[in-house]
Formats: sequence, structure tokens, C-alpha cells
Amino acid sequence: MLVSTGQLADAPMTRRIGARMHLAMCRHCRAFRRQIEALVRAAQAAGLAFEREPASDFEERILSCLR
Repeated sequence: MLVSTGQLADAPMTRRIGARMHLAMCRHCRAFRRQIEALVRAAQAAGLAFEREPASDFEERILSCLR
């Protein structure tokens, strides 16, 4: 749960140590962690696309496609 919620770094030291020991031994949880990290990166990249302003000719291109 700490890995999927991104709260591993904020957990108490004993929980962090236990989680890291488990990750060291469990290949399934390591794979799950990699998948979660990939999803986070993909979501961040997708979010960046919406923060940009459209190109200056955006409206013209849309109108030309509609004609």
C-alpha cells in the first residue's frame, strides 16, 4: 500500500525498512512498483500536454478541418 500511494518516503522508519526488505525479496512487488512508477511518469507527461497554450494557428487549423 505504501508503494501504490507514494507514501513510502513519508512512512515511519520501521515501516520503510520493512517495506524495503520485502521489496528486496519479492519480485512481484518490485514489478508492481516499476509499473506504478511508469504510470506516474505517463500521467505526469500527459498532464504537461494540457498545461501548454495551443499553437497560435490552432483555431485556423480547426476551422480548416471543419470546412
